Amino acid sequence: MNVLIVTPTYNERDNLPVLVEGLLKHDGTRILVVDDGSPDGTGAVADALAAQHPGRVEVMHRTGPRGLGRSYVDGLLHAIREGRAEFICQMDADLSHNPEYLPDLVHAAANNDLVIGSRYLRGVSVVNWPLHRIFLSAFGNRYIRLITSLSTTDCTSGYRCWRR
Repeated sequence: MNVLIVTPTYNERDNLPVLVEGLLKHDGTRILVVDDGSPDGTGAVADALAAQHPGRVEVMHRTGPRGLGRSYVDGLLHAIREGRAEFICQMDADLSHNPEYLPDLVHAAANNDLVIGSRYLRGVSVVNWPLHRIFLSAFGNRYIRLITSLSTTDCTSGYRCWRR
C-alpha cells in the first residue's frame, strides 16, 4: 500500500499528533500536512512531526489565498505532481474521521475511482464533537440534500480516497 493522506490544518495543534500517530500505524502511509499559518502553532507541531518521522510526514506551509477548499486543492495537486502515491486520500485533521478505517478505504479504492468515507453510515459516528457541531453538520447535510435532491446522507465528508 502506497498512500499519501492530504490533511489541511488550521488551529489543530492538539489533534495533529493524535491523527498522525493513528495514520502511521498503517504501513505504506505518508501524510502531507497543509497548514494555513495557524496562529496556535500547528505549523511548528507539524514540522516537529516531520522531523520525528522523516519520509512519512511532510508539511506544506501555505500563504496567500487560504481556506479548506484551497488547501485541499493545493495538497492534492502536490500529491499528483509528486507521482509516488498509488492512492491519494484526504482527511480532516479535526479527528472526525477515524484513521482505523483507512485500510478499508484504500482497499475499496483498488476497484473504484473514488471512495468516500462517511460519519453517518450507522447513525452518527463522531466522537468528541460538541452538540452545536453535530447540529451544524446534520443541518448542513439536510440543507444540501434539500437543495440538490441528493440522497447521500453525508454530503460534507472530507474522508476520501482516489486511485492515482
